[in-house]
Amino acid sequence: MPGKCPQCGSRIYLARTTIQTELIEIQNIPCTVCQECGHEQIAQLVQKKIDKLLERAAKGKLKTRMVVM
Repeated sequence: MPGKCPQCGSRIYLARTTIQTELIEIQNIPCTVCQECGHEQIAQLVQKKIDKLLERAAKGKLKTRMVVM
């Protein structure tokens, strides 16, 4: 649930973001964003899924360079 930003203490809201690396682009990632400073935070469970995708991409096991969550 949205609360306060760990960086500046302002309110945060639910949003979606994109991560792009040399190997892969991951779109529509759920996150929270601070309405004041723009700090994005991704939940730990979502980050674990991203890490697994990046690991698979590094091993060449993904058939596409773009993933939508």
